[in-house]
Amino acid sequence: MNRVNGFPNRRQQILEEATHLFAAKGFEGASMRTIAKACSITEAAIYRHFTNKNDLYEQVIIAKAVQHNIAGQLESFSPEWNIERVLRAIAEHILEMAKQDPELMRLMVNNSLERGSSVARVLFKEVRLPYITYMSCELSKRMADGEIREIDPLITSRCFVGMVMDCALNVGVWNRIAGLDIAANDVVCNNVPIFALGLTKDSGTDNPVTQPGRA
Repeated sequence: MNRVNGFPNRRQQILEEATHLFAAKGFEGASMRTIAKACSITEAAIYRHFTNKNDLYEQVIIAKAVQHNIAGQLESFSPEWNIERVLRAIAEHILEMAKQDPELMRLMVNNSLERGSSVARVLFKEVRLPYITYMSCELSKRMADGEIREIDPLITSRCFVGMVMDCALNVGVWNRIAGLDIAANDVVCNNVPIFALGLTKDSGTDNPVTQPGRA
């Protein structure tokens, strides 16, 4: 196999260097010239492999998603787990990915701060959607089996995954701003049982809420 400066091929080298620069400087801050310089090539050489800067950024995200094989990992979860164990496993998987791949987390944070682009759609499709799809399917099956109450599986899944993703991305910010010392896993341990209880059919929340002072 022909190798380029330790990489399997030129395209892989460009992806690796672009990943580091996009994570460190954001989409706007990492110019194609800078990426080319990091690869010791011309800008024109990049365009032999990627249509434009946006395409390069999207391919960086896709490569990250392939690396983590999120959907494949989720499918390995046991169907025998109860809903709280499923929620905990999803949350733990997200937090472990964040711990293992801080560059991906920086890419996500940078994208949320920058102007909208097709990259946001790619990030959602490649990183968030596998979790949402898996959880939505699990909720639908468990509703049919009578394990949980009737809810909208898609809305519920998007809310839960969004909560955990926000924790993974921002718990450090919370600590700095509020002077706290909270680990991401502490948030999960606190919130997963609450979320599971709300989904469980026999939790008592099917009963009408009685206002204070009323029979």
